[in-house]
Parts: sequence; structure tokens; C-alpha cells
Amino acid sequence: MIYPSLQKIVDEIVTEPVDKTFKLFFLRIKAEEVICRLLMELEKRDEKHLYALNIQDIQTVYRVKEQMLEHPETPPVIKELAVYANMSPSKLKRLFRQIFGNSIFSYYQTFRMKEAARLLKEKKLSDSDVGYRLGFTNLSHFSRVFAAHVGMKPKEYSRS
Repeated sequence: MIYPSLQKIVDEIVTEPVDKTFKLFFLRIKAEEVICRLLMELEKRDEKHLYALNIQDIQTVYRVKEQMLEHPETPPVIKELAVYANMSPSKLKRLFRQIFGNSIFSYYQTFRMKEAARLLKEKKLSDSDVGYRLGFTNLSHFSRVFAAHVGMKPKEYSRS
């Protein structure tokens, strides 16, 4: 998962044809731009108070994230994730937001919509197949959530 503004810069680094004379200069400028954008995104976070993190907690939260994203068709249950992490639900939610900049469910939903977009474009699946594969039982709800995240309905997106 990457902020769209950062993804744009990375895409420019990868795809922009640059003469080898200017390549190093170009990469330095882009690196500074990435750092600046990242700091700007971090500044937008609601949570300004940071808690001390230890490596074990960080690794645990990353494992929780991986566990959650392995099954995008199943919404996360905070209590179950907290048991998996051996943390209280409030500590898990606080650390997850601090590390990833978003709540557990918002992070999950954003991932799920990016996965939906990928399935629509790369796998050429129908919007109903994608919706059902990602755990939606109500396809109009899937369509609304997708449109809120991507800016267009799944059918429009697959045709674009």
C-alpha cells in the first residue's frame, strides 16, 4: 500500500526517459520529492501523539496486517486480531494507526478496493465476480464502496 502521490513519483522514476547525463541529478531530485511527499502525508495524520514502539510490537502489527490481508473476503474482527497479536484491542488499534496511518478497517477496505481494481483490469473479471470474490454479498454496496474509493463504478472502471 502506497499513497497515490508517492506512487506517481515512483512511476515517474521508473518510466521517465532521462539522458544518462542528468540521471543522477534526476534521481536525487525525485528522492527529495518522495521524502517531502511522505512527510506531507504523515503530517495529515490525525494522531499527533506518538507512542514508543519496540521492534516486537512493530513485527506483531505487520504480522496482523499480513494475516488480515491474506483473506480480503473476510472483514477483520478486532478482538480476533488482538488475540492473534497477544495485545489488547485498544493497543492494537493504536499501534496499527501509528504505523500505517489508518484504522484497521479503513486500511483493509482500501486494500480491498485496490485489489478489486486490479482484478477488474488485469484479470478482466466481471464486477459481480470481483464483488463476490472480495466478500460482498450486496453488489450495489460493493459498487458504492468502489466508487467512493476509486471515483467511478466498477463497470466504468473496467471499461476505462
